[in-house]
Amino acid sequence: MLVKDILKDKPVTLLAIDEGKSVLEATQLMVEAKVGSIIVTNNGKLSGIFTERDLMRVVAKEHANVGNVPLKSVMTSQLTVASPSDNIDAILNTMVTKKFRHMPVLDGDNIVGLISIGDAIKTKLTKTQAEMSILREYMYGSQ
Repeated sequence: MLVKDILKDKPVTLLAIDEGKSVLEATQLMVEAKVGSIIVTNNGKLSGIFTERDLMRVVAKEHANVGNVPLKSVMTSQLTVASPSDNIDAILNTMVTKKFRHMPVLDGDNIVGLISIGDAIKTKLTKTQAEMSILREYMYGSQ
C-alpha cells in the first residue's frame, strides 16, 4: 500500500497556519479541529509542523506567554516528509524509528496531505484483515 491510499480516505481540507502566527492561535485551531498537529507554512509552502509535543515544550518554558510565542520559534522545522508514492511499511518504519507521529506529504513542493502513525496503522490493519479473510476463504471455503 502507498501513502496515496491513505490520503484518498482523508478529508481534502488540510489544516495549516502561517509561521508568523502564535502558539496560542495554532493550539486553538488544533483543539477546534480535534487534531494533534498542524502544518506550518510560509507563503503557502511547508516550513514546519507544530505538534502536541511542541506545545508541551512551550508550556513548560513559557506557560504564561503562549499567546506571544511565534510558531516559527518553536515548530519542528527539520522534517521528514513523505510522497504519495511512498510505501506505508517504509513510512511506519521511519515514524517508529525516528519517534514521531505526524508526517507531511509533499508532491514536489506542494503540500498534499498529512498522515499520522494512526492512519498508517489503520490502513495496514485493514489490508491485513482483508488478506486474512481471503486466505481463510481459500483454505476453508465459504461458510
